[in-house]
Amino acid sequence: MARKVKRMNNDYTKQNRIKVKSSRVVRKRLTVFGGALLAILLFLTVLLVTQMKQNSELKAAHDAKTAELAQLQDREIALKEKLKQLNNKEYITKIARSEYFLSNDGEIIFKIPDDQAKKKADRN
Repeated sequence: MARKVKRMNNDYTKQNRIKVKSSRVVRKRLTVFGGALLAILLFLTVLLVTQMKQNSELKAAHDAKTAELAQLQDREIALKEKLKQLNNKEYITKIARSEYFLSNDGEIIFKIPDDQAKKKADRN
C-alpha cells in the first residue's frame, strides 16, 4: 500500500499557498468587476440605442408637424386674402353676376354652355 505524502509546513510552502490563494482571490475580483463593468456597458449601450431611436422618431414627427404648420399657415394666408376679397363690394358684385346671374336694372344675361362653345371651336 502506498504511503500518503506528508505536507511540509515550512515558510516557503506557506508563502506559496498564500500567493496562490491571493492570486485566486484577485482573479475572482477581476472577473466579478469585469462582469459588472460589462453589464453596465451593455445597459448603457442599450439605453443609447433606444434613445437614438426615440430621438429619430421624434424628429420625424417634428418635421411632419412643421410641414403641416407651414401648410396651415399658407391656408390661413389664402383665407385672409379671400376674406379681404369678400369684403370688397366690386368682387361680390362680380361673383354675383357670374355665378348667380344677378343683373343690374335693364340688363339681360345670356349664358352659353362651355361644352357647346368648345365643340364649335373644335369644328372650325
